[in-house]
Amino acid sequence: MGCLTGYRLLNIGRQIAKGNPNARVLVVEGDLRSAIGNSLPDHAGRADIVAASLFRDAASAAVVSGEKLAEGERACYELICGKSRIVEGTEHLVDYRELDCGEIRLYLHKELPNAVGHAEPAFIKALIAEARASKADPPEVTEMDIACHTGGPRVLHEVAKAADATDEQLAASWAVMKAHGNLSGASNLSVLDYQNRVVENGRQWVLCLAMGPGVCIEGLLLQRVSSPPRITESLLCLVARFVSRASDTCPEEEAIEQRVLRTLRRSKSESAASIFEAVLADVEEEEEEEQEEADGIATSHTNDTLLPQKEDEEGKESACRRPKRPSPTHGGA
Repeated sequence: MGCLTGYRLLNIGRQIAKGNPNARVLVVEGDLRSAIGNSLPDHAGRADIVAASLFRDAASAAVVSGEKLAEGERACYELICGKSRIVEGTEHLVDYRELDCGEIRLYLHKELPNAVGHAEPAFIKALIAEARASKADPPEVTEMDIACHTGGPRVLHEVAKAADATDEQLAASWAVMKAHGNLSGASNLSVLDYQNRVVENGRQWVLCLAMGPGVCIEGLLLQRVSSPPRITESLLCLVARFVSRASDTCPEEEAIEQRVLRTLRRSKSESAASIFEAVLADVEEEEEEEQEEADGIATSHTNDTLLPQKEDEEGKESACRRPKRPSPTHGGA
């Protein structure tokens, strides 16, 4: 199923759980895409090299439950509806073959992003119509977040264009793609996880989109049912206060909080751990600079005191060692 596997399995899990309120469906998706790069033909063409370098190995997982949650269980999203569609006349745009010689060949036509972008508007419209037919009340696409397969910059641009969406709506997709590349089908749940845990001020509805061989398009419509366990600005500021009080050498806690907020604003796509590491590195760098400056002042004061004495001692020493002028000798000119 290629790059739409994660959302396809999530939709299948939804259908299974729908028939059993007590169901728990484990969805696991793994892609060993390095197998393509490790089996390049002797005379690799441009398409072979692009396909081998574009993909990364990855795995992702999720649990889909029925309506009845046990005590302590918390759902992130409700799966409202899902849809699959084959785009007619596009079977030649993706070619994947496992040859008898052991080679794995993947061919991606340059028109693939355009074909996906052309088919997406009608597909999205049909998906939203299906949700509304089930008595759900989804807003317009412009008011949703979009969790799209990380197929590459052209794919994300075409999807944004088709959905009339902004880069902010696809923030999770862009962040995962820039950090990890094309994770094939594992990207689906990876992007959704990033959307749930990292993206600040996430919208109530999420439109999930992926595409794969066929060419096929997969879509899911999700509605948030609880807040995610993300590390927010307030929690980071609380940690900043703890750090400032635990160390006498740290700056005032207000100063650290300002660093936290400043780093958060310029590092929205990074994990909370890496953000706080950057803040601590900034604090340590300032401490080192202050220590070097203090050492320099101490050295300067020491030199000011000792140099005259050193010069006097050197003067005496040089006077003591000054050779005597030789006495005139007789003879010679």
